[in-house]
Amino acid sequence: MKKSSISKFFRVFFYCILITFLNIIMQFAAAMLLMFAVMVFKINQSMATGIAYSLSEADISAIAHDILLPSFILAAFLTFGIAWLAHVIFNRPFIKRLSVSKASIASIITAFVIGCSLQMPIIFAMDLIHRAGVAPELFDKYAKIMEPLTKNQDIVLQILAIGIVGPILEEVIFRGLIFHQLRKNVPLIYAVIIQSVLFGISHLNIIQGTYAFLIGILLTLSFVWSRSLLLPIVMHMGMNLSGIFMSEYGDYIDNTTTFAILVFSILLAIAGTVYLYSRSKDTAKDIAV
Repeated sequence: MKKSSISKFFRVFFYCILITFLNIIMQFAAAMLLMFAVMVFKINQSMATGIAYSLSEADISAIAHDILLPSFILAAFLTFGIAWLAHVIFNRPFIKRLSVSKASIASIITAFVIGCSLQMPIIFAMDLIHRAGVAPELFDKYAKIMEPLTKNQDIVLQILAIGIVGPILEEVIFRGLIFHQLRKNVPLIYAVIIQSVLFGISHLNIIQGTYAFLIGILLTLSFVWSRSLLLPIVMHMGMNLSGIFMSEYGDYIDNTTTFAILVFSILLAIAGTVYLYSRSKDTAKDIAV
């Protein structure tokens, strides 16, 4: 391998890893920043009222719960801003790399429906694996991670942070910046797999990371077929929003209705994917590369 090729490989590798972990770092930074701000506010409030304030472990847990979703939103803006600034400093295109081109209304609606349809099959598959007794400790860890995102959280904040801001940011990072960089330097199949692996790793737990990897492949294909980041964004939104709906109202759905929704969801996801594939004019050329 030539020296220039090795240098290019490490530049691409470093770029992808850095962008992947930028948002993770910003999530911790945003959480710490908001935690500190809330504590300072409470201390100042106690000083103003003359009522002594002592910070207990329960107080810290309550504050951490309350700032969780706002910290996701703040982290998204920090990540986007830092990524944009870094591209400006190093004289690299940013918006152009995102390929936010026009897409037909029919394709956008189809992508959203596919996203909504994916949630139920994922829940069903995870439930089957869990019931089979496979890796119970991983499922327990997954449940503990996911519970604070929805339990006693404001539904509007859930929709904003998880259903809208999260998908936009993650698609900008993975199907936008990272996939663009990989697609220029490696064959399509490797670009799809590598960014999907990074997408899975970014979720920081094995259960969610596994299905995120699989979903990442479909999200990337929707981008390849459409040449527009809008499709994976709305597909991702559909999946997350349907997840919020299921967490809020899933317990009220009886078994018969659940099974009917599952079957219908699978059929919708398949039909929608076939439709998006058929709309692509460049698919055969891309896969042949």
